[in-house]
Amino acid sequence: MEAVMTAPIQEKKITSDGIIGMVFVLATEAMFFAGLISAYIVNRAGVMVWPPAGQPRLPIEVTAVNTLVLLSSAFALYMFGRRVKSAAYIKIRSKGLLTAALLLGATFLAVQGTEWVKLVGYGLTTHSSLYGAFFYTLIGLHGAHVLVGLTILLYLFSSFRKPLPFGVLKSRIIACSMYWYFVVAIWPILYILVYLN
Repeated sequence: MEAVMTAPIQEKKITSDGIIGMVFVLATEAMFFAGLISAYIVNRAGVMVWPPAGQPRLPIEVTAVNTLVLLSSAFALYMFGRRVKSAAYIKIRSKGLLTAALLLGATFLAVQGTEWVKLVGYGLTTHSSLYGAFFYTLIGLHGAHVLVGLTILLYLFSSFRKPLPFGVLKSRIIACSMYWYFVVAIWPILYILVYLN
């Protein structure tokens, strides 16, 4: 009688742990921003004059152009992801698009920071009114998320310095892109709510 040895069947993962983890992070972030936006809408509805008298006008035009800068960064990242067909292709041709996404995102954050400093100088602070408190909470927290997103994109960029299996790189690209797309997608909602209404 012969003993038959069978090797355990190795299951192939459909989705990487990083992508699944990012889905949970983004679900949490979506609830976080939904709560903040809801609080803003409820508080704004309870006030007769919005923004309150004596508060500086928000830089609508500059921020509109800056919104296009942020959207362009998402487009550059999207094109980067589409062009990735092999590990060699990433290193030769596509890193410029990832660099463009990083630089456009950093430009957005720098312009926002400059505008915030000017607004503080004009008297819009977290203590000046409920309007100011909500402005800096919503827009400031988005800015913090942009900073985290830039850090994630830098992590992605650094992934190409060492040889990694292509599947690992592809999963990192997807997970990191998901976060950046979320950060970019939430911005037009905030821009319309806070700057245009």
